[in-house]
Amino acid sequence: MAALYKAAGIFGDMEINAAEFTPRDVYNLKIFDLDFVRPQVCQDADPDQPFCQLLGKYRVTYPGYSTVAPYAHMDETCASLAPDYVRKDGC
Repeated sequence: MAALYKAAGIFGDMEINAAEFTPRDVYNLKIFDLDFVRPQVCQDADPDQPFCQLLGKYRVTYPGYSTVAPYAHMDETCASLAPDYVRKDGC
């Protein structure tokens, strides 16, 4: 997904290596509009989500959703291990 965002120009002229991004890194990017007024069907399905989830047996959560501003060379030196992708502070 980070490669798609890079190709779309979301990162501008920043040096970004999309292969270094984990799924968490992608949803943590501060690129999503948190003031987006969701359609009523989304609000009815889950009034507390900042995004739209209409289907699924389980509620999807994204801790830290849209909280990290992109920066050059982002995540290039951040070690993480699946499945929790826990990293040291400041990374």
